[in-house]
Amino acid sequence: MNPFRADYFVLRNMRRMFAVFLMIAMTGLLYVGGSYLSNIEVEAVKVTEQHRDYAFVYDAGEDTDKSQMVAFLAEVDAEETLRIYPVGANHFLFPTTLGFQSGNYAFSYTPEDFLWVNRRMGLVADETEITNNTLFVTEREAKYLGLKDGDLFTENKEEATFYYGERPYRVKLVPEDKFFMCLIADDSAFNSFYHITWSDKGSREEFQEKIAELERRYDKIEIKRFEERMEEVKRSFSINSVIFVSIIIVVTCVFFITVNAVFVGIYEKRKSEFMIYESIGIPRRRIYGKIVGELVLVTGIGMFLGIALSFLVITLLNLFIYQKSGLQLYYYHPWSLRAWLVCNMMILVPSMLIRLRSVAKASYALH
Repeated sequence: MNPFRADYFVLRNMRRMFAVFLMIAMTGLLYVGGSYLSNIEVEAVKVTEQHRDYAFVYDAGEDTDKSQMVAFLAEVDAEETLRIYPVGANHFLFPTTLGFQSGNYAFSYTPEDFLWVNRRMGLVADETEITNNTLFVTEREAKYLGLKDGDLFTENKEEATFYYGERPYRVKLVPEDKFFMCLIADDSAFNSFYHITWSDKGSREEFQEKIAELERRYDKIEIKRFEERMEEVKRSFSINSVIFVSIIIVVTCVFFITVNAVFVGIYEKRKSEFMIYESIGIPRRRIYGKIVGELVLVTGIGMFLGIALSFLVITLLNLFIYQKSGLQLYYYHPWSLRAWLVCNMMILVPSMLIRLRSVAKASYALH
């Protein structure tokens, strides 16, 4: 075998390399940490995305004489390309991986309104299930609340509070991979919100332009597009990014110091080997290439083991902890992947430069 191939030294020193593989593999736990911290935002975003085709309208208190709201409703009702619904703003909570509860609106609709809403949102396949005093609950939320299909929801609880519709509510499960609840009730017209979307005569593009125009003209009432609501959600979790970056810095420093200490021990013992290569006329550039190839190979093997370790840990956590309450850690999130890659590159690149500099100094000393 060619001694200048990257795997030559690694294969002949597997016992010494094993410690390095293991340390680099442990960076996979940073990937798990990214999934763990990002899960809170991911679940909140999925709830918000349920209403991506709607603008929310409500009185924020500035329209004291209600003149703008009256004029707004009249204009929207007369616009054929728009459709508006009154909705009740109930509330529900769902669990997070950090142990606390997050929450969102569990809107209530009349049966007639929800028939049209459902065709836009695609929640319920069988429209005969859309009847008065029906509580639609996704399977994940039902698991958290301990509800089953056909149960009667008879009393408000901390995790789910409803203000409209005469009890009891018949529970119907919805096979959606998110936390979500909504209530169908004849008396939900005692609304807190209005939802606006485009009608069969409109389009998404016309809707976006019209809502922007309405926002400018009716400045005393709140008209929030999906993009604005999504930005609010992401902004509320911005502190997570700060926490995660801090964790990345600390973890990277710890792993760099540890891995580099092992590399120092390995490559200090090989200085004579590299000097022999140079003394017999092998170009220094080729010697450097051998060192770089070895470090890249070792890091690559460690990263492969690390991603396998992280996927195993995520699977076990889901099976034995999170899925019991409807939660789950996801196998991919940009935070996780970027943090893991950045950590490993911040270990590899400085280690590589230090090794090359050490060999270069030894070479200069020899000459």
